[in-house]
Amino acid sequence: MLAMRCPGLRGGPRLMPGEQMARGAVALWLVPRAGAHRDPRAEAAELSPAARERINALRTPDARDGQLLSRAWLARMLRAYFGPASAGWTIGVDCKGCAVLRDAPPEIAIAFAHGRDRIAIAIGHDCGPGLGIDLEDRLDRDDPLLAPVILAPAELERYHRLATGKRRRQYLLVRWVAKEAYVKARRVGLAMPFDTIEVIEAAPGVYGVGHPAGLDGQHWQVRLLEPSDDLAIAVAWAPTRDTPLALTVHSVDELPFERDAFTLIRLR
Repeated sequence: MLAMRCPGLRGGPRLMPGEQMARGAVALWLVPRAGAHRDPRAEAAELSPAARERINALRTPDARDGQLLSRAWLARMLRAYFGPASAGWTIGVDCKGCAVLRDAPPEIAIAFAHGRDRIAIAIGHDCGPGLGIDLEDRLDRDDPLLAPVILAPAELERYHRLATGKRRRQYLLVRWVAKEAYVKARRVGLAMPFDTIEVIEAAPGVYGVGHPAGLDGQHWQVRLLEPSDDLAIAVAWAPTRDTPLALTVHSVDELPFERDAFTLIRLR
Protein backbone atom coordinates (compact mmCIF):
# COMPACT_ATOMS: atom_id res chain seq x y z
CA MET A 1 0.00 0.00 0.00
CA LEU A 2 1.25 3.48 -0.80
CA ALA A 3 2.34 5.38 2.30
CA MET A 4 0.70 8.79 2.50
CA ARG A 5 1.82 12.15 3.84
CA CYS A 6 -1.63 13.73 4.27
CA PRO A 7 -1.56 16.64 6.73
CA GLY A 8 -4.81 16.98 8.63
CA LEU A 9 -6.12 13.54 7.62
CA ARG A 10 -4.51 11.32 10.24
CA GLY A 11 -6.96 9.57 12.52
CA GLY A 12 -9.94 10.42 10.33
CA PRO A 13 -12.76 8.01 9.51
CA ARG A 14 -12.16 5.44 6.77
CA LEU A 15 -15.07 5.47 4.32
CA MET A 16 -15.17 2.14 2.51
CA PRO A 17 -17.39 0.82 -0.28
CA GLY A 18 -20.72 -0.37 1.06
CA GLU A 19 -20.79 2.20 3.85
CA GLN A 20 -23.33 4.96 3.48
CA MET A 21 -21.61 8.07 2.17
CA ALA A 22 -22.54 10.96 4.45
CA ARG A 23 -23.15 14.50 3.27
CA GLY A 24 -19.90 16.32 2.84
CA ALA A 25 -17.83 13.16 2.34
CA VAL A 26 -15.21 12.76 -0.38
CA ALA A 27 -13.48 9.41 -0.91
CA LEU A 28 -10.19 9.51 -2.82
CA TRP A 29 -8.88 6.27 -4.32
CA LEU A 30 -5.43 5.69 -5.81
CA VAL A 31 -5.35 2.93 -8.44
CA PRO A 32 -1.99 1.76 -9.84
CA ARG A 33 -1.78 1.27 -13.60
CA ALA A 34 -0.18 -2.15 -13.11
CA GLY A 35 -0.77 -4.97 -10.64
CA ALA A 36 -2.89 -7.98 -9.78
CA HIS A 37 -6.01 -5.80 -9.61
CA ARG A 38 -5.85 -5.18 -13.39
CA ASP A 39 -7.96 -7.20 -15.82
CA PRO A 40 -8.51 -5.18 -19.03
CA ARG A 41 -11.21 -7.54 -20.30
CA ALA A 42 -13.20 -7.24 -17.07
CA GLU A 43 -12.62 -3.49 -17.04
CA ALA A 44 -13.91 -3.15 -20.62
CA ALA A 45 -17.02 -5.09 -19.61
CA GLU A 46 -17.83 -2.27 -17.17
CA LEU A 47 -18.26 0.17 -20.07
CA SER A 48 -21.00 0.69 -22.60
CA PRO A 49 -20.29 -0.16 -26.24
CA ALA A 50 -20.22 3.56 -27.05
CA ALA A 51 -17.68 4.25 -24.30
CA ARG A 52 -15.47 1.38 -25.48
CA GLU A 53 -15.62 2.71 -29.02
CA ARG A 54 -14.55 6.20 -27.89
CA ILE A 55 -11.65 4.78 -25.90
CA ASN A 56 -10.49 2.58 -28.77
CA ALA A 57 -10.42 5.67 -30.99
CA LEU A 58 -7.79 7.37 -28.80
CA ARG A 59 -4.40 7.66 -30.46
CA THR A 60 -1.97 6.21 -27.95
CA PRO A 61 -2.00 3.00 -25.87
CA ASP A 62 -1.23 5.05 -22.75
CA ALA A 63 -4.30 7.26 -23.28
CA ARG A 64 -6.51 4.24 -23.99
CA ASP A 65 -5.30 2.44 -20.87
CA GLY A 66 -5.74 5.50 -18.65
CA GLN A 67 -9.30 6.10 -19.80
CA LEU A 68 -10.21 2.41 -19.48
CA LEU A 69 -8.78 2.23 -15.96
CA SER A 70 -10.41 5.43 -14.68
CA ARG A 71 -13.87 4.82 -16.13
CA ALA A 72 -14.03 1.13 -15.19
CA TRP A 73 -12.89 1.70 -11.63
CA LEU A 74 -15.18 4.70 -11.21
CA ALA A 75 -18.08 2.49 -12.29
CA ARG A 76 -17.01 -0.14 -9.75
CA MET A 77 -16.67 2.37 -6.93
CA LEU A 78 -20.02 3.99 -7.68
CA ARG A 79 -21.70 0.57 -7.67
CA ALA A 80 -19.99 -0.32 -4.39
CA TYR A 81 -21.04 2.93 -2.68
CA PHE A 82 -24.49 3.46 -4.18
CA GLY A 83 -25.63 0.03 -5.35
CA PRO A 84 -27.45 -1.03 -8.54
CA ALA A 85 -28.91 2.44 -9.13
CA SER A 86 -25.49 3.54 -10.43
CA ALA A 87 -25.90 1.24 -13.45
CA GLY A 88 -28.05 3.92 -15.04
CA TRP A 89 -25.47 6.65 -14.58
CA THR A 90 -23.04 7.60 -17.36
CA ILE A 91 -19.44 8.66 -16.75
CA GLY A 92 -18.23 11.22 -19.25
CA VAL A 93 -15.99 14.22 -19.85
CA ASP A 94 -17.33 17.67 -20.76
CA CYS A 95 -15.90 20.13 -23.29
CA LYS A 96 -13.59 21.56 -20.61
CA GLY A 97 -12.04 18.16 -19.92
CA CYS A 98 -13.82 17.73 -16.58
CA ALA A 99 -15.44 14.49 -15.40
CA VAL A 100 -19.24 14.46 -15.38
CA LEU A 101 -21.76 11.95 -14.07
CA ARG A 102 -24.93 12.07 -16.15
CA ASP A 103 -28.37 10.88 -14.98
CA ALA A 104 -27.17 10.66 -11.36
CA PRO A 105 -28.53 12.63 -8.38
CA PRO A 106 -27.02 16.13 -8.53
CA GLU A 107 -25.41 15.83 -5.11
CA ILE A 108 -23.07 13.03 -6.29
CA ALA A 109 -19.85 14.30 -7.86
CA ILE A 110 -16.90 12.56 -9.48
CA ALA A 111 -13.42 13.53 -10.59
CA PHE A 112 -10.38 11.68 -11.86
CA ALA A 113 -6.81 12.38 -12.91
CA HIS A 114 -4.15 10.33 -14.68
CA GLY A 115 -0.50 9.98 -13.74
CA ARG A 116 2.40 8.03 -15.17
CA ASP A 117 2.10 5.10 -12.72
CA ARG A 118 -1.36 5.51 -11.19
CA ILE A 119 -4.70 7.26 -11.45
CA ALA A 120 -6.66 9.10 -8.78
CA ILE A 121 -10.44 8.85 -8.45
CA ALA A 122 -12.63 11.01 -6.22
CA ILE A 123 -16.29 10.48 -5.37
CA GLY A 124 -18.14 13.11 -3.36
CA HIS A 125 -21.58 13.32 -1.79
CA ASP A 126 -23.02 16.82 -1.38
CA CYS A 127 -19.55 18.35 -1.41
CA GLY A 128 -20.46 21.81 -2.70
CA PRO A 129 -20.67 23.40 -6.15
CA GLY A 130 -17.72 21.53 -7.64
CA LEU A 131 -15.15 18.79 -7.13
CA GLY A 132 -11.80 18.76 -8.89
CA ILE A 133 -8.70 16.62 -8.66
CA ASP A 134 -5.25 16.60 -10.20
CA LEU A 135 -2.25 14.31 -9.96
CA GLU A 136 1.23 15.18 -11.18
CA ASP A 137 4.23 12.87 -11.20
CA ARG A 138 6.10 14.09 -14.26
CA LEU A 139 7.84 17.23 -12.94
CA ASP A 140 11.16 15.68 -11.93
CA ARG A 141 13.22 18.88 -11.99
CA ASP A 142 12.96 22.62 -11.55
CA ASP A 143 11.59 24.31 -14.69
CA PRO A 144 12.26 28.09 -14.81
CA LEU A 145 10.45 28.37 -18.16
CA LEU A 146 7.27 26.82 -16.75
CA ALA A 147 7.25 28.92 -13.58
CA PRO A 148 6.02 32.22 -15.16
CA VAL A 149 3.15 30.32 -16.82
CA ILE A 150 2.02 28.56 -13.64
CA LEU A 151 2.72 31.12 -10.92
CA ALA A 152 0.97 34.38 -10.05
CA PRO A 153 3.27 37.43 -9.65
CA ALA A 154 3.49 37.12 -5.85
CA GLU A 155 4.13 33.38 -6.14
CA LEU A 156 6.80 33.93 -8.79
CA GLU A 157 8.57 36.39 -6.52
CA ARG A 158 8.62 33.83 -3.69
CA TYR A 159 9.77 31.13 -6.14
CA HIS A 160 12.82 33.17 -7.17
CA ARG A 161 13.74 33.70 -3.51
CA LEU A 162 13.99 29.93 -2.98
CA ALA A 163 17.21 28.04 -3.47
CA THR A 164 17.36 26.35 -6.86
CA GLY A 165 16.66 22.64 -7.19
CA LYS A 166 14.36 20.57 -4.99
CA ARG A 167 12.66 23.43 -3.10
CA ARG A 168 11.76 25.29 -6.27
CA ARG A 169 10.55 22.12 -7.96
CA GLN A 170 8.32 21.22 -5.01
CA TYR A 171 6.94 24.78 -4.77
CA LEU A 172 6.06 24.73 -8.47
CA LEU A 173 4.61 21.20 -8.35
CA VAL A 174 2.28 22.00 -5.45
CA ARG A 175 0.86 25.09 -7.12
CA TRP A 176 0.51 23.35 -10.45
CA VAL A 177 -1.63 20.52 -9.06
CA ALA A 178 -3.63 22.86 -6.82
CA LYS A 179 -4.55 25.15 -9.72
CA GLU A 180 -5.37 22.23 -12.02
CA ALA A 181 -7.75 20.84 -9.39
CA TYR A 182 -9.30 24.26 -8.83
CA VAL A 183 -10.06 25.02 -12.49
CA LYS A 184 -11.50 21.51 -12.89
CA ALA A 185 -13.75 22.04 -9.87
CA ARG A 186 -14.97 25.34 -11.33
CA ARG A 187 -15.27 23.71 -14.79
CA VAL A 188 -13.49 26.53 -16.57
CA GLY A 189 -10.55 24.57 -17.98
CA LEU A 190 -7.63 26.49 -19.45
CA ALA A 191 -9.86 29.54 -20.03
CA MET A 192 -8.58 30.72 -16.63
CA PRO A 193 -4.82 31.42 -16.88
CA PHE A 194 -2.89 29.94 -13.99
CA ASP A 195 -0.80 33.08 -13.51
CA THR A 196 -4.00 34.92 -12.44
CA ILE A 197 -4.67 32.46 -9.60
CA GLU A 198 -2.84 32.59 -6.29
CA VAL A 199 -2.72 29.55 -4.00
CA ILE A 200 -2.30 30.53 -0.35
CA GLU A 201 -1.30 28.01 2.33
CA ALA A 202 -3.74 28.27 5.25
CA ALA A 203 -2.49 25.22 7.19
CA PRO A 204 -0.25 22.23 6.42
CA GLY A 205 -1.80 20.56 3.36
CA VAL A 206 -4.68 23.07 3.18
CA TYR A 207 -4.70 25.93 0.68
CA GLY A 208 -7.06 28.78 -0.10
CA VAL A 209 -7.47 30.25 -3.57
CA GLY A 210 -7.28 33.88 -4.61
CA HIS A 211 -8.41 35.10 -8.02
CA PRO A 212 -8.99 38.72 -9.19
CA ALA A 213 -12.12 37.74 -11.12
CA GLY A 214 -13.78 36.57 -7.91
CA LEU A 215 -14.76 33.16 -6.62
CA ASP A 216 -18.50 33.08 -7.38
CA GLY A 217 -19.22 33.79 -3.73
CA GLN A 218 -17.73 30.41 -2.74
CA HIS A 219 -14.92 29.66 -0.33
CA TRP A 220 -12.76 27.41 -2.48
CA GLN A 221 -10.25 25.17 -0.75
CA VAL A 222 -7.56 22.77 -1.97
CA ARG A 223 -6.29 19.78 0.02
CA LEU A 224 -2.80 18.60 -0.89
CA LEU A 225 -1.53 15.03 -0.56
CA GLU A 226 2.13 14.12 -1.08
CA PRO A 227 2.63 10.34 -1.14
CA SER A 228 6.27 10.82 -2.21
CA ASP A 229 8.72 13.56 -3.12
CA ASP A 230 7.92 13.29 -6.83
CA LEU A 231 4.13 12.94 -6.57
CA ALA A 232 1.49 15.47 -5.58
CA ILE A 233 -2.30 15.10 -5.57
CA ALA A 234 -4.73 17.96 -5.02
CA VAL A 235 -8.48 17.88 -4.35
CA ALA A 236 -10.46 21.12 -4.73
CA TRP A 237 -13.92 21.88 -3.34
CA ALA A 238 -15.96 24.70 -1.83
CA PRO A 239 -17.17 23.68 1.64
CA THR A 240 -20.19 25.47 3.12
CA ARG A 241 -20.88 26.39 6.73
CA ASP A 242 -23.70 23.85 6.82
CA THR A 243 -21.68 21.00 5.32
CA PRO A 244 -18.08 20.64 6.56
CA LEU A 245 -16.17 18.32 4.27
CA ALA A 246 -14.28 15.16 5.22
CA LEU A 247 -11.69 13.60 2.90
CA THR A 248 -10.59 9.97 3.24
CA VAL A 249 -7.77 8.42 1.21
CA HIS A 250 -7.68 4.79 0.10
CA SER A 251 -5.64 2.31 -1.92
CA VAL A 252 -7.03 -0.61 -3.90
CA ASP A 253 -5.04 -2.87 -1.55
CA GLU A 254 -7.83 -2.28 0.98
CA LEU A 255 -10.57 -3.69 -1.23
CA PRO A 256 -12.03 -7.19 -0.85
CA PHE A 257 -12.38 -9.08 -4.13
CA GLU A 258 -13.86 -12.29 -5.38
CA ARG A 259 -10.69 -13.09 -7.31
CA ASP A 260 -12.21 -15.57 -9.78
CA ALA A 261 -14.93 -13.25 -11.04
CA PHE A 262 -12.92 -10.12 -10.13
CA THR A 263 -16.02 -8.47 -8.73
CA LEU A 264 -15.87 -5.89 -6.00
CA ILE A 265 -17.79 -7.25 -3.01
CA ARG A 266 -20.45 -4.87 -1.73
CA LEU A 267 -19.86 -4.65 2.01
CA ARG A 268 -22.84 -4.94 4.36
